[in-house]
Amino acid sequence: MYEFKTLNRKNTASAKWERPKDQVGREDYLVFSVADSDYETAPEIKEALQRRVKHGAFGYTYADDEYFDAVKSWMDRRHGLSVEKHWILPAPKVLTSMSMMIQAFTTQKDKIAIQTPVYNVFFDVVNQSGRELVENPLLDEGGYTMDFAHLEKCFQDGVKMLFLCSPHNPVGRVWKEEELRKLVELCKRYDVYLVSDEIHADLIMPGHTFVSTGAFFEEYEKILVVNAPSKTFNIAGLHTANVFVFDPKLRRALKKTMRKNFLGTPNVLALLACKSAYEKCDDWVDAQNAHIQSNYELVKSFMAENIPEARVTTLEGTYLLWIDLRAFGVSGEQIYQGLMAQGVVVGEGKKYKPQCDGFIRLNVACSKEQLLEGLRRMDTYFEALRA
Repeated sequence: MYEFKTLNRKNTASAKWERPKDQVGREDYLVFSVADSDYETAPEIKEALQRRVKHGAFGYTYADDEYFDAVKSWMDRRHGLSVEKHWILPAPKVLTSMSMMIQAFTTQKDKIAIQTPVYNVFFDVVNQSGRELVENPLLDEGGYTMDFAHLEKCFQDGVKMLFLCSPHNPVGRVWKEEELRKLVELCKRYDVYLVSDEIHADLIMPGHTFVSTGAFFEEYEKILVVNAPSKTFNIAGLHTANVFVFDPKLRRALKKTMRKNFLGTPNVLALLACKSAYEKCDDWVDAQNAHIQSNYELVKSFMAENIPEARVTTLEGTYLLWIDLRAFGVSGEQIYQGLMAQGVVVGEGKKYKPQCDGFIRLNVACSKEQLLEGLRRMDTYFEALRA
């Protein structure tokens, strides 16, 4: 029913496709790095935006009741999370929202923990706020898990806030309910704010079930959840997100900080895109997830046959594959540059944790044809590297 064909995004001011241009040194390069998809958004979103643009006026706007109803219905329908309208704070971006939370609930030099390897901008959000970054490395024992013993030591050492990436970027974990429960209990014991970035919540592979950290709102008041339709529907450039705050005291404090920073609601087109996505696009999301799962299976089978040294981490959620290439015995920089010489741009592992040199992050939210061509070029590089 839906086709997920790669669009030509060159010369469209695409951050993903334009920024590597000068580095690559060839015109036929393929990009698998930045986390947005390379196909069109859902047709229902396009149609809604086209109708709105045809109207012609783009004055001041606000999130109306229809918007909140759409967000509430989506969270209930897709994630089994029942939320009230007044819990929802629309915001332009997930990272902006997290920055507001740091300002609202911590002070200069407070410690904030992140679970590495993790989305590289988490480092920046903490460091640029003047807070102290604390790493709680995930355990890699044939599959990534949280190191609760180490995390408790971090809490005992004064950590005030934890950033949870759920589902996790880049390792692709969808945290199980029992893992989240244990995490919430630990945060509650040490009075730590738990901020859950759930931007990839809709991108869940077959056999796995996403549980929002918001499921524990009534058990611990210092949980804040932030979600967005941006990754799911390839509308990151519109800038829209939603923060869910159960506790009224925390909600008032966060609203105050947002007002202090003149952080308004998303723009008129962003609000409409989110509303349309959440009202009309369930089937499209299901089809996209099946497409991502198929691309993941393609990478696994191709690697097993052609690049057996590669270890592809199991993909439970997101469209980002975490691949261990350390068996080749060369630096991550050499791999990154070697692949770029073949016209393949990937995410360098050391961006997500300095100790992950030799890993790559591969975005498979593209057409099967683009992915297969990228894999063939990778095979050419690694064959030469073996020789």
